[in-house]
Amino acid sequence: TKFASLGSMLLTVGAYTAFFGLPYAVGMTSLILIHESGHALVMKKLGIPFSPMVFIPFMGAAVAMKQRPKDAYEEALVAFGGPVLGSAGALGFAGAAHAMDSPLLFALADFGFMINLFNMIPLGMMDGGRICGAISPYAGLV
Repeated sequence: TKFASLGSMLLTVGAYTAFFGLPYAVGMTSLILIHESGHALVMKKLGIPFSPMVFIPFMGAAVAMKQRPKDAYEEALVAFGGPVLGSAGALGFAGAAHAMDSPLLFALADFGFMINLFNMIPLGMMDGGRICGAISPYAGLV
């Protein structure tokens, strides 16, 4: 349900707050939300039903497809959606960081770019692995 999404998001903010402080924790969770929203928006555009977003502290978040895409092209589009919107969100944080000369926003922009780049590694169920798998079942590292 939508309340489970909100609850898991708040749990994630709480877990990150214990290590990084509240402002950074909220920013990290926001960037993960933006990334996962990219996947959800592409699935909505393609008519692929999906479950509510679930946050998992120190692992990220997930939006599960309720049915498979029609073809490899749609699979790749869904996989690209997260890194594209996530990188745009990180770029927005970077722009705000420059405008306000904010070390916090610079750090969050770095985090946003890093998680989106890391997620493009062609490995398993990461976005890069799903994109490579859409190209060829033999293209991913694992």
